[in-house]
Amino acid sequence: MTLAEVLAEALPKGYKFILHHVSTPPTKCPALFAAPPGQSLEETYCESQFMSISIDHNGSMLQIFAIEVPIYTTRHLTTLFVSKADSTGYLHLLNLPKGTPSPLRTIATTFLQYLIRERNRKNRRLVLSLFARAQNQYLFPGSVENAQKHVLDDYGLIKWWCRVVDPMLQTHIGDEEEHNAASPQRAAGYLRVPGYDAYSTKTFFPRRPKVTDDWAVADPLRDLASSPDLPERCLIPRFPDDPKARFVETLDEEIPDPEADESQVLSQEAVKAAHTGKWRSIGSLDQFWDAMSFRQECSSGRLVGFLWAVFTPQGFAAGTEDGDTFSKNVEGQTNGHTKPNRAGLQDVKSDSSVPILASSSNAEPPRTPPQCSSAYLEPSSPTPVKVKEMHAFEDQPEKTESYYWPVSSRGNLLLRQKDYDRLGRMLLRLDYADEEVAADSSRRWINGAADLAKSGTWGREIIGRKEIAVIKPSILDPVPGVSTLGSGLIRKKKRPAADDIRDLEDTTGVHSPSAGLVRKKSKIDGANGNSEVPAGSAKG
Repeated sequence: MTLAEVLAEALPKGYKFILHHVSTPPTKCPALFAAPPGQSLEETYCESQFMSISIDHNGSMLQIFAIEVPIYTTRHLTTLFVSKADSTGYLHLLNLPKGTPSPLRTIATTFLQYLIRERNRKNRRLVLSLFARAQNQYLFPGSVENAQKHVLDDYGLIKWWCRVVDPMLQTHIGDEEEHNAASPQRAAGYLRVPGYDAYSTKTFFPRRPKVTDDWAVADPLRDLASSPDLPERCLIPRFPDDPKARFVETLDEEIPDPEADESQVLSQEAVKAAHTGKWRSIGSLDQFWDAMSFRQECSSGRLVGFLWAVFTPQGFAAGTEDGDTFSKNVEGQTNGHTKPNRAGLQDVKSDSSVPILASSSNAEPPRTPPQCSSAYLEPSSPTPVKVKEMHAFEDQPEKTESYYWPVSSRGNLLLRQKDYDRLGRMLLRLDYADEEVAADSSRRWINGAADLAKSGTWGREIIGRKEIAVIKPSILDPVPGVSTLGSGLIRKKKRPAADDIRDLEDTTGVHSPSAGLVRKKSKIDGANGNSEVPAGSAKG
């Protein structure tokens, strides 16, 4: 099934959405992981996936949601990193029945699950990674001015992403051989919230039976490594604008480079650190996460959640990737993966990208991978959208030992990295403050993407097919933000008798108002309306 088809199966029946999907071919990029001492960096490729969803409003397409997912691939691991996600707040214009679950979470889950299914490689693990930090807008400038946009706080955002990922752990599709017979996988979710203990972190997990079998308050970094004996700095990926990547860069200053200045005299401890690649102040991943809670991003009164979902083929054994049948499939392909391609293997770094679930004004660390610019796309035309499939870049192989790039998961538009970055910068100059300007911005972004790809009208119209059960609120349901007590916990006070009051006055000196000071309501004659009015007023 195509992305449009799986979205149609998941979205509310009878409602129309428009899909715009942009991607880039895999290009070489700086390695995600530091190399062990004495070894070279692992060859790494990165491609960008950007999906935008729009609705038809008064004859114009209006973007409602977008998500960007760079995909990093190496010889032994595939990493999907959710770098940006945002909404405009105009979903309410679809007039869904009250009580209908929001389609935005469904869209995010479906898209990520689709990429996981399409990017599975035989005997290779795949990890979905993201970090969540609350911000009022990420991809759609001015959208925070829309009063209908529901901005989650940091606690709510981490819970939202856990609920996005959870269905993948239950209903994920196993790795496939030529997309025919599916074989099951093991899937597990991991969550770290610096500054939160294990008990508090579990409050973010979805509420369902046996959720603790699928989720853990931990990280999978050492399990994902090619060797469990690597130093900690070689286990932590360095994503663009990632708080933990900046911390790693700071810690790396503890490890001297003996070749940088041969004249310097290193201490015995420094020589040992340079030889082993270990930090002097941090000796384990647990210590790393404890120290992260004191970093600026995690100690400014807000929560930051680091989340992973790991998919492991059954029968997988670490270190066996090189001899599997996948590598053999590469033999005999024309051009190979060493031939330069017309898409360009140069790395184009965006200078104006907005981080997804986190943002920072700090400069990107020099050794992090290139930032994959984003643009939250969505259509802006009421008429059915003509689809133009792109079959460019035929000279670039679909499979190599370092990446897998199936045609089925490529976007409706395929852009070179430099054009993709331009499209991202274009989005960040638009305005989504109200419906009129948001519709104009949606149109400009969609047309701009078509111009960069030298394409005509593009996108896919989707009609939802899923019967949605409307959740009817109960008067017994607690109001959000209001603490309620069960009726069994409420104890009424017994009203004291008059004699008890007199006894209280005599023993404690506390005086109650005398009868002469209590004003009673007077009744007005029936001719004047026979109504009751207070004789006076009192302030509590």
